[in-house]
Amino acid sequence: MNPVDGLKGKVCVITGAGKGFGLDLAKLYNSRGTRLALITRSTEDVMALRKLFSDDEDDTLIFEGDVSDPETVEQFSNAIHEKFSAANILINNAGMRFRKPFLEIDLEQFNEVLACNLGSMFLMCRALIPTMKEKGGGKIINMSSVLGTNGLSDLSAYITSKAGIVGLTKSLAIEFAQSNINVNAIAPGFCKTSYYQDFQKNRHDLYQFTLDRTPMNRWGESREVSDVCLFLSSSMSDYITGQVLHVDGGWSAC
Repeated sequence: MNPVDGLKGKVCVITGAGKGFGLDLAKLYNSRGTRLALITRSTEDVMALRKLFSDDEDDTLIFEGDVSDPETVEQFSNAIHEKFSAANILINNAGMRFRKPFLEIDLEQFNEVLACNLGSMFLMCRALIPTMKEKGGGKIINMSSVLGTNGLSDLSAYITSKAGIVGLTKSLAIEFAQSNINVNAIAPGFCKTSYYQDFQKNRHDLYQFTLDRTPMNRWGESREVSDVCLFLSSSMSDYITGQVLHVDGGWSAC
């Protein structure tokens, strides 16, 4: 049997599921027969998700809320446990970014990015790991970034948060290894998600820089990240934990 077929019937939690990687992941896991618990803070995206998965209501939980808020995460995790008992897979995908010179960032802005990108992962892991342990294990996949291990100007808050994800991933991997919980991170390079068109049309110099800096000389497709996520969710990755898999066209090799 194809190991990926073993995902059928398992419960996959995806944060930031309304757009970009999160939406593509939701579609992919649904196609594999996985039961889904999705969260996004956009009312519009919640409505779109409910329409998209209207034929799978019994196997899908769609929740509106901000995963950087402890009360929201508690409510979401309670809903997950009530509907599904426990999660088998947690994909921490929610995130935000903005470009701004370091000296123009105030502490409130800095903390907002850290809370969304890193704090949300802390909250989600803390909420779902206990029942993962009770059920005999699980898979946690944290979305970092190629910039989490490489610097770039005007993105100090974002890069700090993504570097923190690497540290959290490695720490949790060690702590929960004997509980049969694999914790890994994916570090995507520049990929064709929601900001791709903006880069092409309005930030051409920056877009060209990313092409020149990437040895494969192209932006990645969203599915190229989703497929790695699928691998890390399956039994094929049972002996892999604490790792950061770069899906970046060679950026991190330079």
